[in-house]
Amino acid sequence: MHKLTKWVLVDGHRLVVSVLVAVLTFLVTFWLTSIGLVTFRPAGTVATMFGSGVISGVFSLITITLTVNQLVLSRVFGTVDGLTDRLDGTLDFRHTVEEVAGRTESPNDPAEFLSLIGETIDDRAGRLDDELDGSDDEYLADLRSYADRLTDVGGTGDTMRVVSMLLGPAYAQLLTATDARARNDEYSEDATEELDAVRDLLKAVAVARQFFKTIAIQQDLAELSRRLVYLGIPVLLVSFYVTTTYTTLPSSMVAEPLLPLVVSAAVAVVLLPLAVLLSHMVRLATIARYTVSVGPFVPPEERN
Repeated sequence: MHKLTKWVLVDGHRLVVSVLVAVLTFLVTFWLTSIGLVTFRPAGTVATMFGSGVISGVFSLITITLTVNQLVLSRVFGTVDGLTDRLDGTLDFRHTVEEVAGRTESPNDPAEFLSLIGETIDDRAGRLDDELDGSDDEYLADLRSYADRLTDVGGTGDTMRVVSMLLGPAYAQLLTATDARARNDEYSEDATEELDAVRDLLKAVAVARQFFKTIAIQQDLAELSRRLVYLGIPVLLVSFYVTTTYTTLPSSMVAEPLLPLVVSAAVAVVLLPLAVLLSHMVRLATIARYTVSVGPFVPPEERN
């Protein structure tokens, strides 16, 4: 995925992307008025559009917000037994990584936890290189390159950024290659032991990627809900002000030469909640597309 495309779809701050969409809307609307394809005159229908259509749209967004809240809360609530099982599963997963890494404890921060996995993979790759005596350089180079990527995740601080750096099929390809070598009888017992450890760590990456994705999506949906609520009031106010200043009479409180500028700006503002909604939905859809697989099977769409 191209860096600019990835920034727009995933990495870019959603408010920044939304503002860029709003600015683009303003420029396009103003350009259409300047060439005469769209007209904003005092006797036009702009007041009706802002007075009824926009307000209806805002209330539709409120419905969407309630739906998003229900989706987020459905993942938070649970019975004692269910929550206990989830907690035990998480602890068992952490203990598995700690055992392979030779640690008594592991970081709570997702980025630092993945960084620990990366450091351990790199360490195991070094031991494996000594055992193989340079007979599998290409595989080891790919393994160490991926380990470096995981190590660099440390200090990221944002769960969504952590998930973004885990997009793609690299872990699945390495998992397949490692599993094939671990079942090869030609390797020594020590080499097989290191390969088993690397395989366990790559399996941990697969599980961690899906678990952190779930957390990131829940946080993103909660943030989306909050932003839609915050933007609802300004949009209603802008709609009210436009309907009061832009009358259906042959005159207007705003000078006619300024009407295209004022209405173009108002259109950009009232479309901002929709831009926020779309920017979040595009990111969630992109993450879902590129993190579908949980194992060695990688859909062709995830490789692009």
